[in-house]
Amino acid sequence: MIRRFRTRLVVILLLLVSGAIALSLTAMGFSVKQQAERSIAQELNVSERVFRELLNSRSELLLQAAQVLTDDFGFKRAVASGDKDTIVSVLVNHGERINTELMVLRTPTGVEIAATHPIGDEITNDSSGQQLAIVDGELFQLITVPVKAPQLIAWATLGFQIDSQLATELQNLANADITLWNESSKKVIASSLEPGVQVNLQSALKRQSDLPNWLEQQALVGKEALLDASQGEQVHVLLSSSLEDAMADFHRVQLQMLLIGGLAVLIAGAVALLMARSVSRPLSRLTEAAKQLQKGDYGDLNLEKRADEFGELAITFESMKGAVSERERRISFQATHDQLTRLPNRTQFAADLEGLLKVGSVGTLLLVNIRKFRTLNDTLGQEVGDFVLKQVAQRIIDFDEQCLSARIGGDEFALVFEQELSEKHKLIQKLYSFLEKPVKVGESDYPVSFNVGAVEFPRQGKAFDTLLRRAQVSAQEAKRQHDFVFFYSEGLDEQHLRKLDILEHLDYAAENDELTLLLQPKIETQSGKTIGAEALLRWNSEKLGFVGPDEFIPLAEQSGLIKKLTQWVFRQSASYLRHLNAPDSFSLSINLSAIDLLSDEILSVIAELEKDMPALNRHLVLEVTESAIVSDPDAAIERLTWLREKGYQVSIDDYGTGYSSLEQMRRLPVTELKIDRAFVQYLVSSPVDQSIVRSTIQLAHELGLSVVAEGVEDTESWEWLKKQKCDVLQGFYFSKPISFNDFNNRLQGESCD
Repeated sequence: MIRRFRTRLVVILLLLVSGAIALSLTAMGFSVKQQAERSIAQELNVSERVFRELLNSRSELLLQAAQVLTDDFGFKRAVASGDKDTIVSVLVNHGERINTELMVLRTPTGVEIAATHPIGDEITNDSSGQQLAIVDGELFQLITVPVKAPQLIAWATLGFQIDSQLATELQNLANADITLWNESSKKVIASSLEPGVQVNLQSALKRQSDLPNWLEQQALVGKEALLDASQGEQVHVLLSSSLEDAMADFHRVQLQMLLIGGLAVLIAGAVALLMARSVSRPLSRLTEAAKQLQKGDYGDLNLEKRADEFGELAITFESMKGAVSERERRISFQATHDQLTRLPNRTQFAADLEGLLKVGSVGTLLLVNIRKFRTLNDTLGQEVGDFVLKQVAQRIIDFDEQCLSARIGGDEFALVFEQELSEKHKLIQKLYSFLEKPVKVGESDYPVSFNVGAVEFPRQGKAFDTLLRRAQVSAQEAKRQHDFVFFYSEGLDEQHLRKLDILEHLDYAAENDELTLLLQPKIETQSGKTIGAEALLRWNSEKLGFVGPDEFIPLAEQSGLIKKLTQWVFRQSASYLRHLNAPDSFSLSINLSAIDLLSDEILSVIAELEKDMPALNRHLVLEVTESAIVSDPDAAIERLTWLREKGYQVSIDDYGTGYSSLEQMRRLPVTELKIDRAFVQYLVSSPVDQSIVRSTIQLAHELGLSVVAEGVEDTESWEWLKKQKCDVLQGFYFSKPISFNDFNNRLQGESCD
């Protein structure tokens, strides 16, 4: 074992240099070989395309020659008259002109009239494209065309032989050797390879040897393709190129690199001897200093003061000691604090709160969320947004420097008070006064508002994740109710989780056949006959059970899933209309949300359905609520106008509960008003409701609109509405929403009456 450091240094340096050179050469050789193989593979791909293109060109030439032959009037007359001598003469002359090796003429039934080769049944009569056939052990490229005068009188087949001469020509064009052999006989048909290599390949094919192994033995890179021939035969096409030729230049460079490497090893040995003389003495002290730093001891290192490089290294060690100490402190701070606000981050806050929970502390977690922060950030820019976040963080610190606080993420901050909020209103009012002041940026004041969720521990949660989730749910509830703070109540997060479950399963409800479309009859007021229906979506989930529309429809609108549901309703409604035994005047009403009304997906679905059902616009009534129009009146009116121009009826649903003005009503391209059930349910006993309904019917009729009254539940309401000349009625008095089959039976029963 070598004990002297100087010797070890020399040996190690020589080994490193030698190893690096050897590794570099090996890596270079491997890389160059891979690159060469990739390049050859790319060239072979090009060669294959050239080969196929050449076959196609020859096929086109054959087709043109064959068409010239079959268009020749004398040839047609000879074939029609059965003049075999003339036929043979024409075939021979034509074949000599275009250098075809095979020419065959057969009757329409396949009987040979004249032929240069006995082809038997190897050629199909109906083939007008390229065909390969093996005839007498040789491969031919054939074209078969009909001879008509004007009816079919014969089939003419012309063919070029694919032989080694052609393979050599292809090799010059494709820059790769080309070899073809028969699958069944394993016989090489044509090849541009050297004769000896061809013999070797023929032997390998007969021995059923693996082609990749043969290519590796021959130092070739190859690409194999298959061509279909007649009688179910297959012809293998091998395009190959020499790997040795591609690597020749590298071998010359490799020799030069070896010479340079040897010289580098000699130089490295001399340099190592010089370095070893001045390194050994201060090295041990530097090693001790490094071990001291490794232990986290940042005291005096006691390094020698020298004027050489080791002196500089000693100074660097001293500087490194201070830098490592500072960096360690900074890294520790960054790992546990938010870089923008300097508050503890979520990780540190979770650890601190879990520590309080472990020792049984009692307190309250407040989660502060900046309302509409994303809008502020997008409108005023990230720089202003960051300034707002820092100001809010400082206000939280100023509110109570002793309480545990943190930035949880984004625009969320958390505070913990280690006592229950016995005086909730005072503390919340104090927090409100600290937070709700405008943020001053330069000369401008930016108003900010907040939502706060509050949850008590351990009474309302004994784990950080549970407490944070319930605080977030409470903050969302505060936002929904437009309040500054909301205190968590039991079951609130269960409702939140229920909503998440509904959204998760609703996305797959249509694919799992969980959705049902019920139909509630619409009754002509005067006659009591069913003239239409409203399509009402119902969901019976395998996992959640029955989920009411008042529960899943608002969530679908908030998440954007409503578009997917509406598309399903449109398709199902179209299917219903195709199978209902209804009169031609029958109409089916479909509800559209604000999202549906303004989305282009619905237009695509309508266009798709109209292809199978052109009269769809005569049977569909599109119902929109007043709120859907009020959200964006101009866009809504534009879309409704487009639908009316397409011939669809448009109805204002739940009329009287929204906020539309008469000006908007005058502009709306609607055909129907639906009076909300709230005005119809107590119609008989409420003079106020009677006045509202009466005036609405009169207004609608004067505007040329029909009127539908929802929520009719007794005979008295029906009679009253009949007197007011209301057009259509809908309600449980006539029928609840029913299945398609029940509705169809109802229509059939009325038609029998």
